[in-house]
Amino acid sequence: MVPRQRWVTSRYLAACSCVLGLAAIATAEVLYVEGRLGQDNQTGIQSQPLKTLAQAAKRINESHAPGPTTIKVAPGVYYLDRSVLMENRRNYTEQDRLTIEATVLPDDPNWSLALMPVLLSVEDPRPSGNLTDRTETYSVVIRISHVTIRGLRFLGNPLPHNWHCCIGRIGKGLDDLLVTQCLFSGSPARLDIYCAALATGDRFQVDHNVFQQCHACVVFWDGPDGIGGKQCAMRYCLVEGASRAGVWTCRTRDDLEFDHNVVTGSEYFWMRKAGDSIRYRLWDCVVIDAKHYSGYGVESSPTGPTGPEVMYEEHNVIRQGRVILEPDKRSRNYLHVVPGTLGSDLGAGLFRPKP
Repeated sequence: MVPRQRWVTSRYLAACSCVLGLAAIATAEVLYVEGRLGQDNQTGIQSQPLKTLAQAAKRINESHAPGPTTIKVAPGVYYLDRSVLMENRRNYTEQDRLTIEATVLPDDPNWSLALMPVLLSVEDPRPSGNLTDRTETYSVVIRISHVTIRGLRFLGNPLPHNWHCCIGRIGKGLDDLLVTQCLFSGSPARLDIYCAALATGDRFQVDHNVFQQCHACVVFWDGPDGIGGKQCAMRYCLVEGASRAGVWTCRTRDDLEFDHNVVTGSEYFWMRKAGDSIRYRLWDCVVIDAKHYSGYGVESSPTGPTGPEVMYEEHNVIRQGRVILEPDKRSRNYLHVVPGTLGSDLGAGLFRPKP
């Protein structure tokens, strides 16, 4: 028989645990954004969505509430007249993180390209500092750790002489940025994407994305202290027609994971910072039709191919053949490798395998 005091204590502790669990659930914040029907003076709940990502970011940045945050973005076109800046000082963690994602993700059986939220930068800044011959714009700027961006489509910026970066995380002490299931659709003549995703710091991981006609697709930047990030990764990505490079490393640590990627039609497959001779490991990839396999470059342009001082450790990397992508925009598999052709077995693209 259990003594009454122990029984009461057990009941009390169980009740406290239940309350604490409910409190943890209650602190989870979800904001809905819908460009067509939303209003920025509404609450942001599902039945009263906000209109702009900028307003969602403003509310999150001004709040100090604990717990995870999710911004759910409905289908539609979002014109960004300024960067969406995430710079709050909440104590996000790897589990309780900030997530910006589409309401319908590519793994949903009802997903189609038309349901992918489209982010179009229309910012028109004035040149400043040493940038006398060009401007720089960003779609999303991250200045915090533990962030996921998922299921969005980025189109770049139509401004001439503008270097547009879709997702940028630059700063000291930053950790854990996951960019996944996003489509970056550039067009040098119309909607230029100079850099699709760029980050300093640790654990910058790029997974199951498609990059079309960007100058540089993924840049693992070394940041202001000159030290490259650790535990970074590029996996299951598809790169088509990069006019600079599919991947760009700046003394990124040699634990970079690069696997199950398909890269076709790039000027340089892999770009490095001058003096970087780290021996990176590549496995289970297809790299086809690169004018140069590996090169050195600075921010403005490549400076030439690398020499014998640079080597890669390759395992099952195919360099010959033809990659065939689905050209029909009405198809669910648009811009993905046609089934049964070279590289289709790698799983590169927006869709994750079913568990």
